[in-house]
Amino acid sequence: MEIRRTANAGVLLKLDDVHILLDGVCQGVFPYLATPQQERVNLTNPWPDAVAFTHDHDDHWDAFYAQAYLEATGREAVWQAASAGKVKLTAVPTRHMGRAGLTTKHHSFVIEGSQCIWFMGDAAPTQLKELSAYPKPDVLMVPYPYVSTPAACKLLEAYLPCKILVLHLPSHSCDPEGLWQVIAPGLEQLKPYIVVPEIGETITL
Repeated sequence: MEIRRTANAGVLLKLDDVHILLDGVCQGVFPYLATPQQERVNLTNPWPDAVAFTHDHDDHWDAFYAQAYLEATGREAVWQAASAGKVKLTAVPTRHMGRAGLTTKHHSFVIEGSQCIWFMGDAAPTQLKELSAYPKPDVLMVPYPYVSTPAACKLLEAYLPCKILVLHLPSHSCDPEGLWQVIAPGLEQLKPYIVVPEIGETITL
């Protein structure tokens, strides 16, 4: 399995020779990072086998890329269940964190092949229980709030020894809310199971 972070909170996943883009193209929403132009080019040559978005906030979703994907491949970006090759992608309704949960339609994704991945998007940490009917993950991809408090870290500990990828973080050099400092204790608590990839970095598992 290979996972390349391509966006603020998204990745290009290669599993069983199937390429799936998950929230993998986005606009910049300060202080969170946009998908770099070179990554956008890379994600059209070749196009992924499937493209999925958890919700339509600009820091997770890009309508222009979704339209270009449809025009080039004849396949729409996925908001529900799909399959590609031997890999199954299931959308599970989950609640967005915070006040946005009152108005935002949101799905997390379970990706099943030779390994199982849970991609939480912006679901609240308590929403992990909504995926409990699915196989336990080998890789769990979460936004930074999942490691921002002892209570959230304790929820993650139930899924160890899976690998945990933390997304949705700004750069170290532009972090006005001090998020890297907030999550430092959680990163230490869950070491060595946790990875925080940079945009453009590929993790092989």
